[in-house]
Amino acid sequence: MVALSCTIAVMVKSETAAVGSDAGDEAEESLPLGPQPLPELIEFRHIDDAATMKALADPLRMKIMRVLGKHAFHEARIMTVKQIAEELGEPTTKLYRHIKQLLAVELIQVAELRLVGGIVEQRYRVAQKALGVNPERSEMGREMLMSEELFGIVDAAIEEYFARYEEALRSGRTHMLPQDNLDNPPHVRSVGTIADCRMPQEKAAEFAERLQALVKEFTDQPNEHAPGAVDVNLMAILYATEPED
Repeated sequence: MVALSCTIAVMVKSETAAVGSDAGDEAEESLPLGPQPLPELIEFRHIDDAATMKALADPLRMKIMRVLGKHAFHEARIMTVKQIAEELGEPTTKLYRHIKQLLAVELIQVAELRLVGGIVEQRYRVAQKALGVNPERSEMGREMLMSEELFGIVDAAIEEYFARYEEALRSGRTHMLPQDNLDNPPHVRSVGTIADCRMPQEKAAEFAERLQALVKEFTDQPNEHAPGAVDVNLMAILYATEPED
């Protein structure tokens, strides 16, 4: 706007199977205890297949990816389902099916297995530092761009974004009034609008170009560990249409 290997079987129940979930499968249960031999994180994963789009077309799975992917440009987080659930404020058992779906399309990976109280505890990480759908990629035909799978990602992303915005407002971590944001940490005003307006075609084209350039300027180089860094949440969509008859 986002390779498991081993042949030694672990002959105990997995963390997921222990609670009656179907999230654990034979491939995961055949992994050895300890850290897994994983490849380097992909710098940016372009999502252009229906299966991966379906996996992302759910607000909760979007949230899981956001939690696991936090700070991935610096160092990937490695977390259990319980840790992810605690950070999301969700029941642990609710996440297992979603974890399995993200594993199936290799958006996340099993990073480590630990034996805890006779049960194998699986820890996960993302497979890429960033991911997204790029309509300008030649591999994506018009049919895919108009697919229900892509619309599902858009719906899930918008729903998840505004759910986080509402939570931030209710918890007092951000505010509606610009001055309230300036008066409270991190002292950055919030800006935004939802509007329909008319403007000359050349102005609309200029607006689109400048908006794209501004977003690219400030987001191309992650600086999440710079002194005084703050979390910035941005959703910007501009589109033009011919007026209705």
